[in-house]
Amino acid sequence: MTDSVELLLDPVAQNAVLEDWKALEDTGLPNSSRHASWSNSPHITLAAAARIDAEHDAGLAAAAQALPIALATAGLLVFPTRNKFVLARQVVCSPAMMELHRRIWAVLAVAHPVPTTMAGQWTPHLTLARGLTAEELARAAAAISRRELPPLHAVAARRWDSVGKAVVLLAPRADPA
Repeated sequence: MTDSVELLLDPVAQNAVLEDWKALEDTGLPNSSRHASWSNSPHITLAAAARIDAEHDAGLAAAAQALPIALATAGLLVFPTRNKFVLARQVVCSPAMMELHRRIWAVLAVAHPVPTTMAGQWTPHLTLARGLTAEELARAAAAISRRELPPLHAVAARRWDSVGKAVVLLAPRADPA
């Protein structure tokens, strides 16, 4: 089990990612819409660890007060897993994103952090599909690679508690500036 701190998108951005999920679904490919959890929604993971306790919530909420922030995407990313692949849209590490990431990790004192969410190793992204074979990966990239996304904004932050299966809103939704 892994807890996380995540950025949530404005409605336009969320719908754009959901359209990617639907494009993959329409072609019969694995995609993030198949994850049946009630909490499943497009997001960008800022931090993940074996446990991120509620004692961090006030500090995380203060760190997230920089929201909303504008986001830009820069194409597709592929992450290899044991025998399959994860497909995602890369989110550009703008100075605002890097500062928010730094502020979030300045608050956290956690055991067993997920290394790929830490400074110097973090690759912000929006996951589109997991468990793709090489052939499915090629089909998935072809299905969505030419889609233009509208301007995107991160407007809220949440903490996912994997033990309690709960979402804690850290920074409220706001309209992008």
